[in-house]
Amino acid sequence: MKKVLHLVGTIAMLVAIYYLLQAVFVIVSEFVALGIAVCAGDVSKEVLEFVDNKVLFLKDNPFTTSYIVYAQAWGLLLSSLAMLLFIHSTGLYKLRKELLFSIAPRRLIISTLLVFSSMFALNIFVQWFALEDNLSDTFLGLSRNVVGVIGLAFFGPLLEEVLFRGAIQGLLMRYFGHPWPAIIVAALVFGIFHLNPVQIVYATLLGIVLGWIYYRTGSLLSVIVGHVLNNSLAVATTALWGAAEEEAVANSPVGVAGFVMFAALSVFLAVKLNKEI
Repeated sequence: MKKVLHLVGTIAMLVAIYYLLQAVFVIVSEFVALGIAVCAGDVSKEVLEFVDNKVLFLKDNPFTTSYIVYAQAWGLLLSSLAMLLFIHSTGLYKLRKELLFSIAPRRLIISTLLVFSSMFALNIFVQWFALEDNLSDTFLGLSRNVVGVIGLAFFGPLLEEVLFRGAIQGLLMRYFGHPWPAIIVAALVFGIFHLNPVQIVYATLLGIVLGWIYYRTGSLLSVIVGHVLNNSLAVATTALWGAAEEEAVANSPVGVAGFVMFAALSVFLAVKLNKEI
């Protein structure tokens, strides 16, 4: 029982620390942005409101959106870096240069393609349930911000793989001694962590795929590369075209055919990767 409580407590602590770091860095960044805006003369002290301890700029000020988005972007980026440093320093997962050479190129290509095909299939799948996406506006704003792009496309995926696959799945593997319970529990934590209905389902299912790849290859690089490239694609398409009407596409014959094609491709690549090990 003590081992179970220690395991649950460690996982809860890791997630809580990241949320705390994110909140602190975002709030500090917002106040810094407020100071910059006032010093630059873009916002005067008279047009500020303080609501629920949150700095809000009046809507009729044309500079407010860019300042807030930059503040959020810096907050998310810095909190990701701080969390990576924390995980590394505690020894839960050590970031070493050997990580770059931890998998053969052929296996890396197959695993990356598997992540891509799974993401496309799951993206269509979750649209069939018409789940709410509470972060679409935030994602759009960050996708059109240089610092936000760096955070979303690179440091976000890097942190998530180090945290959920490297640290948490590693802890669960040592506790269970078998891969599937560790993979599934880590994936559930990964999904719930996003606190966004559509992402909870999507991230949980994707987490199972990523967890299996990590287990079979023994290399975190195998999931980091696919995750980074996919997020980069999502950021690029969102920045260029905004939020797409994905539900209509997913429910069309083209969407169904796309799901079948990418699901079949994912199975094929999983079998191929399994034979490579």
